[in-house]
Amino acid sequence: MSRSLLCLAVLIVLLFPAIMSGAGQDTPAASGTVDTTKPGEPKYSSVEERRLLVALQQERQNLVREREALDRKKKELKRLQAEVDKKLDQLKKERLRLEELLAEKDAAEQKKIRELSKMYEKMSPEKAARIFTDLDQELAISLLANMKTKAAARILNNMDREAAARLTTAFSSLDGK
Repeated sequence: MSRSLLCLAVLIVLLFPAIMSGAGQDTPAASGTVDTTKPGEPKYSSVEERRLLVALQQERQNLVREREALDRKKKELKRLQAEVDKKLDQLKKERLRLEELLAEKDAAEQKKIRELSKMYEKMSPEKAARIFTDLDQELAISLLANMKTKAAARILNNMDREAAARLTTAFSSLDGK
């Protein structure tokens, strides 16, 4: 029994200073508060410091969200720009194709007008004058412009005075109207 008492006394002597040093401090379990700081995160002693930390963290999160939104918008703008560039290229190609078609059409019309002019030059001036009276003014001017001067003069000479004057006036204007 004395041995048990002796062991107990040694334990008390060894543990007493440790018990006494922790007796004056509040442990989280004893005070009812739990330390919620993450490892590596500094502990803040004042409420104001904690508020600032929370505000900064929220601002950082807002900035991250805004940056992500901007990145998405940049990608969308690049996609739209590529789409617009593609459409512009298609429109340019189509415009060139249409210009070629118009040039071909104009060349074909000019060829037909030259052929018609030759045909009217070979007709009698009286018959050609009657036909020219009923023709569209622009077509009549184009035909006269492609004829030899003598043939055009004979046709105008055989036309009604008013119709000949109208064609001559339109023929002399720059735009042909």
